Amino acid sequence: MTNKTTPINSIEKIINETLTILQRVEQIPQMSDSSSKEYQAICRRIPDQIRAGRLKIAVVGVIKSGKSTFVNSLVGKELVKRGAGVITSITTRIQKGRKNQANLHFKSWDDINSQLQKALLLFPDDGRDDSPGDRPDDRLGNEIINDFDIRREKDREYLKKVYQTLTCDFPVTKDGIRPQTLLIRHALYGFDICKDLVQADETVVRFESKDFDKHKAYTSDPNKAFYIKDVCINVFGKVMDPSIEIADCQGADSTDPASLAHVLTYLESSNLIIYCISSRTGLRHSDIVFLKQIKNLGLLDNILFINNCDLTEHENFNDLIKIETSIRDNLEFLEIQPKIFSVSSLYNLFLKLESKLIKKDLSRLKFWQEEKKMVQYCDLQTQKFNSFFNQVIDKNRYELLISNHLKRLGIIVGQLEQRADIFLDLLSSDKSKEEKAIRILDDLHQNASRLETIVTNSIQGAVSGLKDEIESNIKDVFIQDQKAILKNAREYIQTACLDVEQYRSVAKESGFNQILYLIFQEFKRKLDLYVIEDVNPRLKRFVKAQEERITSYFQSLFDSYQIDLYQINLLKADHHSQLEDMSKLTQQQNDFIALVDIDNIKKILGLQLPTRIFEAEYTPRIKANIITGFCLQTLSQIFFSLSNRNSVFSFSPALKKAAVNIKKENQKIIKDQFEQYQLSLQANYFLPLIEAATRDFKEKISERFNRYHFFKEEIEHLFSLKRSEKKDQKKKLLSIKQQIQKVAADIASYPEISWE
Repeated sequence: MTNKTTPINSIEKIINETLTILQRVEQIPQMSDSSSKEYQAICRRIPDQIRAGRLKIAVVGVIKSGKSTFVNSLVGKELVKRGAGVITSITTRIQKGRKNQANLHFKSWDDINSQLQKALLLFPDDGRDDSPGDRPDDRLGNEIINDFDIRREKDREYLKKVYQTLTCDFPVTKDGIRPQTLLIRHALYGFDICKDLVQADETVVRFESKDFDKHKAYTSDPNKAFYIKDVCINVFGKVMDPSIEIADCQGADSTDPASLAHVLTYLESSNLIIYCISSRTGLRHSDIVFLKQIKNLGLLDNILFINNCDLTEHENFNDLIKIETSIRDNLEFLEIQPKIFSVSSLYNLFLKLESKLIKKDLSRLKFWQEEKKMVQYCDLQTQKFNSFFNQVIDKNRYELLISNHLKRLGIIVGQLEQRADIFLDLLSSDKSKEEKAIRILDDLHQNASRLETIVTNSIQGAVSGLKDEIESNIKDVFIQDQKAILKNAREYIQTACLDVEQYRSVAKESGFNQILYLIFQEFKRKLDLYVIEDVNPRLKRFVKAQEERITSYFQSLFDSYQIDLYQINLLKADHHSQLEDMSKLTQQQNDFIALVDIDNIKKILGLQLPTRIFEAEYTPRIKANIITGFCLQTLSQIFFSLSNRNSVFSFSPALKKAAVNIKKENQKIIKDQFEQYQLSLQANYFLPLIEAATRDFKEKISERFNRYHFFKEEIEHLFSLKRSEKKDQKKKLLSIKQQIQKVAADIASYPEISWE
């Protein structure tokens, strides 16, 4: 990865010169107003904001697609563990740092126990008196689940028995080991290693210096990774661009919806997605499923694909091209116009580490180099990728980290120049023009004061209209179900396939309650995936549209007040053109602070969307209905078997009936959840958001009127100066203007500044 440093020094030079101008402006009392201090504060914050801002690059794909190897090849170091049998167990973020340091953020005990309680939900509690040690004591188990704490030995013993029951009676499904079984296993196997690292609150464990590589033992081990919430690796040296964060994400084909949700959440915040596909397999079904999820989130605009070539697996160059063509065709079938690069991540990594390779890896490198046609093609593709990657990074870096700050500096400098021009004109005016100007100023001040009173008295009414509008939009979605979110969810539950036949052979040995537990967990997993893939993207689009409406509503209010004041001044602007210019300047100053910053408000208030919209539940009513139905169905089967000697008794009808009842009851439950989500979204998210935006708006309006009042005072003071004082002020202003023009030229030419 080419390392280009952020051009922070160039911006700091512009900032320092702008601060010098602002300080010189303060020495001319009439030139300085409350905006001067504000502008100085903005300028001083910019360098830290640029340094804090990072472009997020997510490296994703399904399990064993070579993501970790690609990340290592990108940075030219063995940072994340890779190799046969190694699976990335948690998303690992990599950033530039002052030293090599791995920061592992461990979960709290409350978070860990809450996860396990959910996994144990509905485990049998029918009070059977099984043989000691064979199965969990169900009566004891029910008490433990309600107050589960893995730190207690009896709770761990119960968890071990649950795990043994699950693995003995129900080891695997067609989708692999069940998520809840894996979760319990990871919790048990990782406990002894992590118990002293986990605390009551979230805590950070750091590995650095000689211990730096120890982090790999945690990120590649799912048992340890269960106890970790986040991993961030800081890397010293030139291998990392300081404005970039690269994330090695865990495989997206995990059967655990929570893992998938974690990956998708990071993708939503990323600036670029690099999707790895193994050349050994090409595009798999799990790839197609994951890419559809990415598409639903509207994230395909910033994605590129890596055909991760395993040079050992391909007989010849044509075979490699065949795989690449197949991947491209399949992606186009998904209506994706792919940018694909066929690179060998392991070959590239070995090249960068050639002097440090062990004998075995060095032999592999030499062997691959004999396949000249394939190697030459992969080298060319690597060069193309590096060029394209650097272009994308430079473009995003400028737009995200630089462009907005340059625009701000440009506005500040532009306003200072216009202000200098206006004051130079005013200092040159004669006595008669000054008297006319003062009369116009009095008129402007009186009208502005009246309008300020009107605005103050009407703002609450105007905002209540916005609240009504947002509330109406929420009702349309949640009460009228105009987007069919509830309707589609209920249809999904109705048609969801729960395969009860897989439990038929073990029904007698395992018992109905334990099979019921597995049926419910399977249903819960399916519903969780449906929410992640279908419901959440639609909800987020709706919320974003409402947030944009809030912003535009306040902006339109702000603009309407600006127009009113501007028109008041224009009534008599022909008497004194300088005052018209000053009105425009005041308007530009307000444009600079006009927008309501929704993202910043959410950050300050800690506002987050309600956690879950739909979640499978197993209430006492559901349990009673299912057991009653099971008993009736079983009795019916028994009577039928007695009356018909050729019939064979089976648990299947009862299990199917139980699955239907779980789905029916949850169709009713999600309606209540939908209504609760609506109330929470309105009361705990949008209402505080609008109220905070209103406070922000009021402060900016107040600042706006203060500037108009100050405007009158400073002009009157300017006219009161003696001739000699005016001459001295003009000299200072001309010098300031020259400096302003130089800074403006530097800002205008900034895109031409080298990134090196």
